[in-house]
Amino acid sequence: MVIIMEYLSEYIINKHIKNIKNNNPYKIVEIGVGYYFKVAKVLKEYDNRIDLTVVDINRDAIDKAKREGLNALIDDIFNPKLDLYKYANLIYSIRPPRDLQPFILKISKKHNVPLIIKPLYGEPPIEELKLINYNGNAIYVYG
Repeated sequence: MVIIMEYLSEYIINKHIKNIKNNNPYKIVEIGVGYYFKVAKVLKEYDNRIDLTVVDINRDAIDKAKREGLNALIDDIFNPKLDLYKYANLIYSIRPPRDLQPFILKISKKHNVPLIIKPLYGEPPIEELKLINYNGNAIYVYG
């Protein structure tokens, strides 16, 4: 899992965060955080302008994320609280099952927010996502 943290957080920092030219907060939402907090923690610690929220439907995962110092909220992507994503500058999800990806993409499209998905190994992402080869690693993006 360290490998995912290294290249995914590096990609987000290099392609999105380093380009921030003002002091306004940069809102990022991770959908389906589960119990893997490494990418969120790296992003949160990288720049104090980052307003990072992690969401999951699992209350235990959200409670643990809060104990890890993350802003964590319960949300169900089948019936999302759209206000959570309204002012987001970026949405990402790590290893979401393929059947959840259309719902994540729908949230991204609704608010015209760029989306990054790191799919489960060997599982093809949905067709609307574009493959990015980042230092030999597959990342899928929209927007």
